[in-house]
Amino acid sequence: MDYIYDIVLNFQNDYYDFYEWQPTDKIINVKRIPIYKIDTQDYLNIKYHNVTIDRDILPKTNKLFLLTNGIEVMGILIDNNGKVIKKSGLLFDENDDILADSELIKAIDIKYTINKKNNITYISRLKKEKIKYLKAYFKKIDKIKDEYFLKYLYYDIYNDDEKDIDTVYDNLISLAKENPTKMFESIKKIELELKK
Repeated sequence: MDYIYDIVLNFQNDYYDFYEWQPTDKIINVKRIPIYKIDTQDYLNIKYHNVTIDRDILPKTNKLFLLTNGIEVMGILIDNNGKVIKKSGLLFDENDDILADSELIKAIDIKYTINKKNNITYISRLKKEKIKYLKAYFKKIDKIKDEYFLKYLYYDIYNDDEKDIDTVYDNLISLAKENPTKMFESIKKIELELKK
């Protein structure tokens, strides 16, 4: 078994490259971690989909390990049944150091089951988080109780004093889908103004 020493990992539910890590993430330093080399198709399936890895291939004590396809490296955290529960990218220099010696890493034939195929999107983590925030935000909004807030938000964005609350609400929902960053920033700005 091959090991890598002293690396930094940031485990999240989805895989994120190091440049998408957030200051609020819980970064861990791992002193010693096993690494396995697998083929590229298996690597991509594990990276992008919800999978369960066959525990017979790996030592039962290994719940935290690295996988590489010789092109990139990711950290994996599995539960007792082999289900991948978290993934981590690596820092650029640590990834490169491992890849420089990747031909020395012993390849294994990994077995796994794809539990659920995820839609692969090329949306940044920040944009995903804004979309998630806006969905939750608008679920809590009541068109009647929050009418004045919605109209205020609408006016802030469109500079238009629309009277019909259904039009206001529908346009705001459409904007949240088309331009989540603009909607998110407007909501945050108005919330700050209302706190004053």
